[in-house]
Amino acid sequence: MTSGIGKVVLMSAALSLTMNAATISLTNDFSISNGNPNGQWSYRDNTTLLTLQIPQNNGNPGYPALSNGYWGTGNDLSANSPDLFKAQVNGISAGETNLDFLAGDIVGHSPNDGTTLFERWTAPSAGTISSLTLIVWYAHSTVTRSNDYVLLDNSSTLTSGTVSSTLFFNRNNAATYNNVAGFSVAAGDVISLGLTKTNGQTFGSLAGESLNFTFTPAVSAVPEPTTIASLGLGLVVLYWRSWRRRRA
Repeated sequence: MTSGIGKVVLMSAALSLTMNAATISLTNDFSISNGNPNGQWSYRDNTTLLTLQIPQNNGNPGYPALSNGYWGTGNDLSANSPDLFKAQVNGISAGETNLDFLAGDIVGHSPNDGTTLFERWTAPSAGTISSLTLIVWYAHSTVTRSNDYVLLDNSSTLTSGTVSSTLFFNRNNAATYNNVAGFSVAAGDVISLGLTKTNGQTFGSLAGESLNFTFTPAVSAVPEPTTIASLGLGLVVLYWRSWRRRRA
């Protein structure tokens, strides 16, 4: 029969195996700060890191949505792309509609030159990815254009597709992908969400994006020092109690 202390030690060891599981969220992890950005995320135009921009207030109707800053190649919203931002207002207050985006949504503008806007997450260690959900929709109803998207595990395609106004994609009718079973990753593996203007389009356009998954680091074969200490203490206490019973 396991003693109370023994149970605590076993529970502590079990918790140490699961407590490091983390929810990864493109929306919740998004940051506007110096760098590109904090954590395991990076935002890129192909392989070039995007930089923090404070937009010019030069009459572009989208200005209220990203006035606090965004990731891009320049600060002229009418000329520079790609753009990646967390909307500060609903679409109706930024020259679009609320079916395009709401405040708090992540929105990307595909590059006008045909390159790809990437949001990349890099695995900090070996582990597993599970409960992955991707949602993509067209978020630029004021123009008739089209965006291609792709979700990659390193260079392997998990899913891909196209969203556009003519296909009636919007925030309430989004393209979705779910991978509940999950898959393994090694340290340094990259999950990438890419957005590109569809071939034949003159300019890029806006798309709303949501990417969420659970990352669980692989369990180390070597117990953590605190776990070893707890186990050692538990064994000492168990031995002491056994010794007292024999002396009684």
